[in-house]
Parts: sequence; structure tokens; C-alpha cells
Amino acid sequence: MGSGPSSFFGRYSLAIVLTALAVLATLILAPHWNPRHLLLPFYPAVMLSAWFGGFGPGLLTTLLSALAMDYFWLPPAPGFGIREPGDLMGFILFLGVGLLVSMLNARLLRAQRHAEAVAAEMRHEADERRKAEDSAAKLTKLTDDLRTSVERYRYHFERNLAGVFRAERGGRIVESSEAFVRLVGAGSAGEIRALDVRELFVDPLGWQELVASLAPGVVISNQELQWRRRDGTPLTVLANLRETGGFVECLAIDITDRARAEEAERKAMRLRAIADLAAAAAHEISNPLTGVLTNLALLKLEGEAAVKVEKALEAGRRIQEILDRMTRIERVEMAPRPAPSLAPMIDIRKSSD
Repeated sequence: MGSGPSSFFGRYSLAIVLTALAVLATLILAPHWNPRHLLLPFYPAVMLSAWFGGFGPGLLTTLLSALAMDYFWLPPAPGFGIREPGDLMGFILFLGVGLLVSMLNARLLRAQRHAEAVAAEMRHEADERRKAEDSAAKLTKLTDDLRTSVERYRYHFERNLAGVFRAERGGRIVESSEAFVRLVGAGSAGEIRALDVRELFVDPLGWQELVASLAPGVVISNQELQWRRRDGTPLTVLANLRETGGFVECLAIDITDRARAEEAERKAMRLRAIADLAAAAAHEISNPLTGVLTNLALLKLEGEAAVKVEKALEAGRRIQEILDRMTRIERVEMAPRPAPSLAPMIDIRKSSD
């Protein structure tokens, strides 16, 4: 039963209705029953009232039933009062039975409500326990997944052939892979953590320029950087950088050999261009020069004129030697510049030896 005002009203209303029904049934059955049976309809009324309403409604039904019996059926009837001792004993017995039934049903209702409350609390605890177990299972799975992810990340971090490190924006390295330790020529990861990234750059401002262009969600890809190994040797790396969790993550690949190969290829192309140009120029100059020298050699002059022709022939033969060297250029050697304002010049003699 509920405990609100409507429930209170309903329980006591039921007690009155059951008493009225018991009185009506007794009035109908009185002409046909033995007077000793007239109390029988009131016992079910008391029991039902106490069962559905508890102690108060059961007691009310008992009192109303006793008053109705006294008024309608106990002499002097109709009216209140009891003359016969036997009637008084029966009256008291009915009151006692009604009171006992009401008390027992009240205790039964309290026990039922307590059992229902305990059952509800146990269901609530079972639900909470089940939720806790589900949460614990999810947390365990999440922990396992996280541990697996960390181990996978650590495996790739350590096994990556490229050098990987994490550093603060200020430059302090907080973590690095073994490949990065080998890349920069350090002795251990502890030595790397004692470094500042800016110490690796040929230009110390290079790190600050990179960091200034980084932001969450921004990735710098395939950035060619000029570093120095711990022994001071040059190191060219191709780097990818991003910012995550307040740190800068960098993946660096050593392309020093590739850079050297590209530089050698550029020098070779330059050499080929110079050699081709020199050979073409030597060919174009050699033909007319040969004609000039031949004509000078055929001249039959004496005195001062003959001396000048001989000097011209000597200069021409020197030019022929230079042209011959121009066709045999194997490398590019630059001549010292007599003055800073002059353009760089190739040393043909050194380049063809």
C-alpha cells in the first residue's frame, strides 16, 4: 500500500465499506440464521480490512462491527448496552480477535514492505554491481588496448630506421629512438637527452624558424635540414615534423649520401657543360688560328719585323696549347681572383692536368 493522503483515505474508506457490507449481510441473513452465527460476516470484514489496510483500518472495522452488533442484535436491541454476561464475553472476545487479527496483519504488512525494500535494495546493488563489473571490464579492455597501442608505438618508435625524437618547443630533447642516437653519432640515449636540438643545426636559428611555423594540426613534410653530427661532420636529413601534446615530434632520414651524390652529379653536369663549351670554343678558335700561324711562318722577313713575327708565332703556339688543354678538361679548378670585383675564372692548366 502507498503512504500518501489518497492511500490513507482509501484504506479507511475500505474499512467502512467492509463494515457496512458485513452489517447488510447480517441483516439479510438474520431471519434465516441461528443468532449465534450472526457474528460470522464480521470476521471476514475485519480480516480483509486488516489485510489490505493494516492495523488502523482493521481496528476501525473491529470497533464499527462491535458497535453495530451491540446496537442491532445484542439485547436490548435496537440500542446500545449489554445485559447478558454471555453476550458481554462474546463481545469482548470479538474485540480481542479483531485486535489480534489487525496486529498480525500489520506485522505481516511491515514484514512484506521490509522484504520488498530489501529486495529492491538488493536489485539496486545487483544493478550497481553489474554496472561496476561492466565498467571494470570496459576499463580493463581499454587498458589492454592502450597498452597494446603503446607497445606497438614503442616497437615502431625503436625499430624505425629513421631517427625519431620528441622535444620541447624550447629545444630540450625528452625522448629519442636508437636510430636517432646512431644518426647523430651519440653514445647513448642519455647523451641525446642532455642535448638541445639547436646544437644539431648548422644554423642555430633553424630550429626556431621550424617551431614558429608549427601549430596543432600542422605538419612540415620533407624539409631538408643541415645538421652536424656529434663529431662535427656534416649531416643532411629529410625531416617531417608535427606538434602533439605540447611537444614537437620529428622523424629524420639521413640523406647525406644522396645529397653528396646529387652534388657530385651537379658538378659532373657542370664539368660536362664546361668541357663541351671549351671543346667547341677550342675547335672554333683552332681553325682560324692555324691559318694565321701558317701564314706567319711563310713570311720571309728580316730585322725587327722578323723578331715581331717570331713573337707572334710564339704567342700563337701558346694559344694552341691552351686550346689543346681546353679539349682535355677533366675537372673544374677555379683560379684565384686577383680582385674581389672580378668574376670567378677556371684554371685551365689545373683543370686539364
